[in-house]
Amino acid sequence: MYTFVVLVVVTILGVLAYYLFLRQKREKLAKIEQGICPECEGASIEIGRIKGGGCSGTTNVIYRCSQCGYEEEFNVGGSCGSGRCNM
Repeated sequence: MYTFVVLVVVTILGVLAYYLFLRQKREKLAKIEQGICPECEGASIEIGRIKGGGCSGTTNVIYRCSQCGYEEEFNVGGSCGSGRCNM
């Protein structure tokens, strides 16, 4: 019985941690799409590298800040109709 309770608690904590991680990534991406670095708050974000599978898949985009050196990769999804196909 104790094992079951521990497994349920650990599972709930894992799901909560993953949710918080994804929320933080979403907030960072929203700032980056406005051209603002999430670390130093400067307007110095540039695209470092784009690697994707076309319109049907996700595109891996590395954003870099030229002021503080911040660098992070995001998987940006979309279709050609959304305007994100030709970054």
